[in-house]
Amino acid sequence: MDRLLFQSLAAAKSQGTIRAQLTNDLANTSTPGFKKSFDHVLLRSVKVTADYGYQSRYQPVVQHSNVIDLKAGPQMETGRLLDISMQNKTVLGVLTEDEQTAFTRRGDLQIRGDGTLITGNGLEVAGEGGLPIVTIPQTVISIAKDGTVNATFPDEPEGDPVPIGQLVLRDASEQVLVRRKDGLYEPEGANGNGGDFENGPTPVEIQVGVLEASNVSPIEAMVRLIDFSRSFEAQVNIIKETKDNDQSGATMMRIS
Repeated sequence: MDRLLFQSLAAAKSQGTIRAQLTNDLANTSTPGFKKSFDHVLLRSVKVTADYGYQSRYQPVVQHSNVIDLKAGPQMETGRLLDISMQNKTVLGVLTEDEQTAFTRRGDLQIRGDGTLITGNGLEVAGEGGLPIVTIPQTVISIAKDGTVNATFPDEPEGDPVPIGQLVLRDASEQVLVRRKDGLYEPEGANGNGGDFENGPTPVEIQVGVLEASNVSPIEAMVRLIDFSRSFEAQVNIIKETKDNDQSGATMMRIS
């Protein structure tokens, strides 16, 4: 009976974790550059020890890793100078609230009131050197394909653009990235501390005037969510029936 309970509880825990992940995917189908995750679930058993009772009980423990799927999403042409779409496995460095370096594929960039370049959800865009990129007031800001941020003075439209910063662009084709609690990406093993990583072999590249949509298929995610919900319910029912059978057996033994 312990084995049956272990297997059912382990399955319910893993399916509950994946259900939460699928729900998050569905909630972000309209978020620019959002990436779904691979389902990496590792189950292991931990022996439960106590000063009384049987010493043969094990508790299932679920270890879940949100590995980012960097498959490209649909491209939407906007013509806006601050909209960028990262190509291949390129990711963009941003600064978190506690000044850690993390990564994203969200490319709807904006200029904050103080001139700082930020993403559409308010995060400061990191420049090479780990500092935010601050623009020059009363200039037209543009971004080159290599990530160079340029400023052009309106009264000198024919003048050469002035480089004011460089986006932190990294090729993640050989780097496993996982999702942080804040939804950003970091190298596997960073444990929430963020940090940069070594560039991969593929040249980094962005497309300007284009936004990348989410790579989540709403229909596929909904079908999977329904499937996991049904399976989760079945495992819970098995646990309930096992408990009822155990109580019935104990009652019969007391009567006899």
